[in-house]
Order: sequence, then structure tokens, then C-alpha cells
Amino acid sequence: MKKPFLPVLSIARSALVILAFLFPATTTAAGAPSPPKGSKSESASAGAPGDAKLSSSPIKELKKSDNALKKLFAREPPSWSPEADAKRSEMRKIVSGFLDFDELSRRSLARHWDGLSAKQRTEFVATLRDLIERSYIKQVHGSPNYDVAFENETIDGNEADVTATLHSVARGKKVNVALEYKLLSKDGRWLVYDVITDEQSMVENYRAEFNKIINKESFDALLRRMKKKLEEKSD
Repeated sequence: MKKPFLPVLSIARSALVILAFLFPATTTAAGAPSPPKGSKSESASAGAPGDAKLSSSPIKELKKSDNALKKLFAREPPSWSPEADAKRSEMRKIVSGFLDFDELSRRSLARHWDGLSAKQRTEFVATLRDLIERSYIKQVHGSPNYDVAFENETIDGNEADVTATLHSVARGKKVNVALEYKLLSKDGRWLVYDVITDEQSMVENYRAEFNKIINKESFDALLRRMKKKLEEKSD
């Protein structure tokens, strides 16, 4: 069954789409290795709590990004026009503005992250960013019929959870999807590092697949696969 289009929250679905492209078969979160012990405290130190005053709440940040995307979707220039290129560029900027690619990369590689050089980390983050952004943009067709009801937020230090429900229509039927955003505060802003939808965690799915490839082959082999897929999508 074709899945409904999910704007801000579709990053999680986009992640699964990318996994399907990257690897012959995906695994579920149940097969993923557990996060490193103390990962929450490590993330807190990475976010440097208290070093910047937060200018907004997690829910407000998500609503702001969602509203910006809705306005962008309302513009429907021809795909070949300069306006379409500008739209894609603006969308990429919005996505990069609310998704923490560094944190997503670190958590998805888990124990493998510590063994990477600074150059390898930078290269991995940049490649993963391009894959997610391109997959996200590829899913945009016209003005999607959806609404996201942001419900509750829970803040614990520099970490936060936001629950929401996606209300959409797929094949003439109403669809409701429960969502959970995981955020960190960095440089005075709340940034998303994981989205859980349909009980599937973006980070855990990545971790399972990346860990499998690295253990069987190597980190360099994983990066080569990602770059090859990125080149194939660069049309």
C-alpha cells in the first residue's frame, strides 16, 4: 500500500526509503544493537546545555518548520524552471534547519563513530545529509493533503520529546499516524535527531543497517555504497 506523504515528519519515512535504496533488504529496529551506555549524557554534553538561552520551545520550533514547508508546497512552478530550483534549495534549507544531521550520524553509527577520524566523520555526515535531503525532495509532488497536530512536549535538561498526530488522506481514506520527535537543544535552538513513526525509529533503523555493513565489510564500504547511491540519484 502506498504510504501517505509526510512533510516535516516524513524525514523518518525518507530514512526508510533511503535504506531500501542503499541495501537489498532492510531490517527492523528490533534487530538493531542497543545504543551505547550513557548515550543520553553524552548527547547532553554534545549539546552543551546552558551555553545558550533557548529562544523557543520544541513544539514552537516544529510548528515553525511545518508552516514554512506548507507555504513552500503551495508554490508549484514548472519542474524545469529556475523557480523550481529555488524551491528545492529553500526546502533543503528548511530541512537542514530543524534536523540535526551531526547527532543523527553519531547515534546511527553508535560505537563505530568513536573510531572514525575527523575527516571520515565530516564526509559521512555530508553524504547522509545529501541522501536524506534528496530523498525528501523527491517525494514532494504538488501540495500534500495533510495536517499535523502537535500535542505535548516533555523537556529534560537539553533533551525533549514532542508527540504529535499526522492526519492525512491516502486513496480516499483518512489516515492517522502517531509521531514522536526526539530533540536536542544546541546553540539556543531545538533540533530533531530522531523521529518515531509507526513504531519505527529512524536512528535505530539506520543503526541496524550501518552496523551490519560495517561489521561484514568496513566503514569505507558503507560510505562507498552511500556515495554510489547518491550519484545514481543525481539526475
